Amino acid sequence: MAAALLSIPWLISAVGMERFGALTLIWALLGYLGVLDLGLGRSLVQVVADRIGHAEGAEPANGSANEAGIAGPAIALMGGIGILTGGAVALGAGLLADRFQLETGTSPGEIQASLLVAAAIVPIALVSAGLRGVLEAHQRFRPISLVRMTVGVLNYLSPLFVLPFSQSLVPVIAAIAVGRFIGLVGYGVLAVRQVPDLLRPGRWGRPALRGLFTMSAWMMLNNLVGPAMLYADRFILLSLVPAAMVAFYTTPFELLSRLMVIPGALSLALFPLASSLFRRDPPALGRILDAGGHLTLAVFLAMQAATIVGGETALELWLGPAFAANSASVLSILMLGVFFNATAYVPNTLIQSVGRVDVTARLQLAELPVYLGVLWLLAERYGAVGAAMAWSLRTAVDCGLLLVLLPRLAPGTGAVALTIGLRALLAGAAGLAGLLVGGPVGAAISLTGLLAVGLGVAGRLLRTRSWEKLAAPLRKGRPARLIDGTAADGP
Repeated sequence: MAAALLSIPWLISAVGMERFGALTLIWALLGYLGVLDLGLGRSLVQVVADRIGHAEGAEPANGSANEAGIAGPAIALMGGIGILTGGAVALGAGLLADRFQLETGTSPGEIQASLLVAAAIVPIALVSAGLRGVLEAHQRFRPISLVRMTVGVLNYLSPLFVLPFSQSLVPVIAAIAVGRFIGLVGYGVLAVRQVPDLLRPGRWGRPALRGLFTMSAWMMLNNLVGPAMLYADRFILLSLVPAAMVAFYTTPFELLSRLMVIPGALSLALFPLASSLFRRDPPALGRILDAGGHLTLAVFLAMQAATIVGGETALELWLGPAFAANSASVLSILMLGVFFNATAYVPNTLIQSVGRVDVTARLQLAELPVYLGVLWLLAERYGAVGAAMAWSLRTAVDCGLLLVLLPRLAPGTGAVALTIGLRALLAGAAGLAGLLVGGPVGAAISLTGLLAVGLGVAGRLLRTRSWEKLAAPLRKGRPARLIDGTAADGP
């Protein structure tokens, strides 16, 4: 973010608004094409982590070969998909250039040449995602983050080094491509150190890729349906109310959605851990749910209380009294939905970590038509408030269904799932009661209920010391690998 804040003003002043508009469209295109890995990146994390768990008692060389047998071909396949996708971009560069030219006013020849360079980034991005998946399976999050931050900074700062020599988009995109290639090399070095046979096709053997493909297909479906439910609200709302009214919904939504980076980061770390421990120590999933679920509850109970106390004031200071008057109720309702959405992250992660990605995909497919219908009815009647009600209701139902399904797929998680579900339900009821009563009395009712639930959550975390129990299974037979990949118990 700091690199973007520093570089974007210089880029705009150097290349002009038209070229910068074309650059942002190319950035968006690269971001969209990055999800066309057919879900293999995320699936690879689960499969490799599961093999790590199976190979716990095996010789290191055998364990490495076992992992390489599935990861090597999968990464090679992702590279092939990247080459085909990049080739399609290169073949369609002329048509895309005409489209971008209409929207930005930039020369079609310059955009076409830039797209040809961008096409080379696609296979680099997909292979990098595969290598990163191997590292995530081994819980090497510190080096992953260092490489990702380096690539992110280069994405914004490297164009500045070519501006003294040219204001064309072509060298700007080329500089970005160099940064992505540096990231690929970094991931490759780290992954080969972790799995020495990874890039040796002669050592891959005959991997069983069928399970990986099945999981990746369901993962791809998750990746398609999830964003559809995330962004359908604004399009439906736009078709029902004036465009100016949509801002009263989208502004607090975009603000609150940034909070999802917290459970997202937690889930990223817990996913390979749960996949590795599922077969070797099934009760560990209950400890993971206990620790991750209650920590998420603790953070977002505080977020919900802060919204009740200062949400409207913050909107007023940021965007003015008129905007706050129209958007404060939307903010409060959406915060309830964000609370349930965050609570659902850990059970959703655990279901996927045991290889049942199909369950979450089917659940989303079943929810989608119902949600769209309810969204249309409520948005048509209540506008932005109705859209917020529909979205929050969907997240609450989704959270409840995931907590109900989890014990059937991961035995031993039932008691914890029930506890987390009841506490989330009580917190949601307290927030809803405050909204219905309104005013200072309603705020007092909500805060009292949230405080009661928060005390229970804090007591649970202090009493069980969940994180210490979570690390215990990793200390059986080898040093505990914590989130940053270092040994907790010494050599």
